[in-house]
Amino acid sequence: MSDVRGDPTTIDAAWMTEALDEAGLAGGATVTACELAGFIGTGQMSRNARFHLTWSDPEGRPASVVGKFPSVDAAARASGFSGAYLNELVFYTDIAPTVGIRAPRCYAARYDAATPDFVLIMEDLAGSAQGDQFEGLTVDQVALALEQAVGLHAPRWGDPKLDTLLPHRPPDHEGTAQLHALFPTLVEHFLNRLGDRLDADVVDLLHRFTPHVGRWLLGPPGGARTIVHRDFRPDNFLFATTPEAPPIVVVDWQTLHPQGAALWDVAYLIGGAFDPTERARVERDLVEEYRSRMVAAGVPLDAETCWREYRHGALWLYVMGVLAHTMAEQTERGDELFVLFAQHGGRHALDLDTMSLIG
Repeated sequence: MSDVRGDPTTIDAAWMTEALDEAGLAGGATVTACELAGFIGTGQMSRNARFHLTWSDPEGRPASVVGKFPSVDAAARASGFSGAYLNELVFYTDIAPTVGIRAPRCYAARYDAATPDFVLIMEDLAGSAQGDQFEGLTVDQVALALEQAVGLHAPRWGDPKLDTLLPHRPPDHEGTAQLHALFPTLVEHFLNRLGDRLDADVVDLLHRFTPHVGRWLLGPPGGARTIVHRDFRPDNFLFATTPEAPPIVVVDWQTLHPQGAALWDVAYLIGGAFDPTERARVERDLVEEYRSRMVAAGVPLDAETCWREYRHGALWLYVMGVLAHTMAEQTERGDELFVLFAQHGGRHALDLDTMSLIG
């Protein structure tokens, strides 16, 4: 078994040489020094760290890489090893080559179920800047993200092999039944801690929705399924700050689902990237832009179905706020983020009357 090092402080020059040689990047050279240069990003479930590399022959070899490691928070780490970390590893090793989305190039992906431990070593996108959920995005930035969503959703739309992609996941009906049973307790915990920061009608929506969560989780009836990100939002986008960088790169594949409703990614993005007034002004055009790109990519998605499934997915942001609140490391920023998810997601579902589709 490959040497899996889930603690960034244990990554040394010899380990990095071996990992990058296995990826075909070393080309006979060795890493003579590997410096942990610090942690980056705002991950709630993992740690990301940058490493500066010194090579015996630096020509054509990366001067730095980024590693992704398990969280040090016990709850986040346990949640990660329940499937999230393996989701991400499988994305980079098996799924990324089959879709058209721009994700980081992954040089090493290692997972040890026995320890458990995991590590990813990826390209350093130092010429890019992470989006910020609290600042939101411009319409042009959302359009860039939707183009990437098409690159993820279209290539394997309705693929009969989707159910084989993540064999470690429990069948959807089992996961849905478990969450349906657990969700009232999660909602109570969430509202007890953060509910006083939500509008009254948004809280009321959660109470009305909770008895129906199991049915809603099955997704809109009919229609094809595809690979979805399920955390498709500003914090998981890297936008170019230099001419050499790609315009946008999508990161954090721990919530990957192999048979999801594509429009849930779209609703989650648009519902959280704008304040509710601006979102209501721009969403129709953005959803139609996404649909047009899907049709151009060969997906027969009509306007009525597209809009209905978008409305159905408006609750995903709200639900993720409740779920992530219990799974991720508790931080001040995290609490602010989950409140934003619930407030914007709840308002989105109210504005689009999502309950009429499920209740």
